[in-house]
Parts: sequence; structure tokens; C-alpha cells
Amino acid sequence: MKEASQDSSEMSAADFMETFLIKQSPPQESIDYFKSVPWLAKHISNPAYKIVPTFSRHLKTSGEDYYFSRTINTEQTMPHMISLQLRNFVTPDLTEAQPRETVSPERSHTAKTIVPENPDCLFLISVGPRGLDGHPLTIHGGVTCAILDETMGFLIMLHDNNLRGPGPRDSLYTANLNVSYRAPVSTPGELLVKTWLVKRQGRKWYCKGQLVDMKGTVLAEADGLWVTARREKM
Repeated sequence: MKEASQDSSEMSAADFMETFLIKQSPPQESIDYFKSVPWLAKHISNPAYKIVPTFSRHLKTSGEDYYFSRTINTEQTMPHMISLQLRNFVTPDLTEAQPRETVSPERSHTAKTIVPENPDCLFLISVGPRGLDGHPLTIHGGVTCAILDETMGFLIMLHDNNLRGPGPRDSLYTANLNVSYRAPVSTPGELLVKTWLVKRQGRKWYCKGQLVDMKGTVLAEADGLWVTARREKM
């Protein structure tokens, strides 16, 4: 449910993300909930991963992250969410910029996504009845997109923190997000989101995400581009 709020005044500190990961804790209630769901419990017990606090579930005093920390953090919407980070969390070296291949919408929608055996981050999510519905007993497509955007964005934040030297927190922005809807996302129920970094070029981060159900059915997947804002010169 609702995690502790975060003081926005701390967010310019050089070690903000490290401090956040140490000081904040995922709610035990949510950990216990997912431990009771066999197909998700195996991910919590997987020694390759560790549980980390979910950044957007902590309301900032500035009002940032109100949507995920309050609006869709209710019994009717998304009462439980847990983030798992790969212990061997390696950020790839920069790659040279290359011309991007033009992919037709038809090919993009039908192409099979190759998922790493151990994606960089996993997110366990429970959804309640009706609160997120578009069609009856089905999550609104915009919410599905928001889940992928938020989880993939947090993945990039963790990678950025993995590399960042002294200085204030970097600002990351979604520059492009392509979502393919594969199957209806039913409510109520539980979901698993897999996210992983594909490559980085300069200030650009390319990553992928996939949303699946207990049967392993791919419900939606996305590829996106995030950009780190330039730091202001002192």
C-alpha cells in the first residue's frame, strides 16, 4: 500500500538515489501478498534478484509521483507493487550511434521479442476490481502504457545511478514509447513486468518492457527511448 513520503528538498543531493534505496523500504504487506501468489513468489525467492523500494510509489513533497503513489495506490486500483533488481546489475558501455532501421508498423507488431533469461528488473503488480477498467474487467490501455512507461523509466534511473559520479540527481524524460497490445489485461489479478536495457548512446537510453500474466501470456510489450537532461553549468 502507501509507502513513506520523500522530501523533495533532498532530491538535488549527489547521493540521492543511493540514499533513497537505503532509507526507504518496500511495504512488508505487499511482500507478504506476493509471497502468497505461487507464480510470483518464485521471483521474490530467486537469489538472482533483490527487492528495492519502488521510486514512484513514494510521494514527493513537491507532488511528484502522485499518480502511482496515491491515485492508483488503492484497494480498487493497484494495491500492491514490488520492484526486483538483478543483483548482477551491469550497465553496458556506450555504443556508437548508428542509423536506425526503419521498421513497418506491421513488422513491429508481429515481431517476436527475445527476453533475457534474467531481465534487469522485474515488477510484481496486483490490480483490483474496476478501478483501472476501460472495458469491463479489462484494464484501460492508457494504464497499461503508464505501467510500462513507469517501470521502464525506473529501470533507467537505476542504471543511471549505477554510473553517475558526483552531482545532483539526473532528470530523465521519456522521448519515445512504442506499445504493442497483445491481449486484454484482465482485472482483478496479478501481473509481472519484465524490463531490460538494450543499449545507451550518449544521453540516450534504449530499453524494452514486457507485461505477462500467470500463464506466461504476453499481454503488452514496449520499446522506448529515454533521454538524460543536460546538467546546468555552474
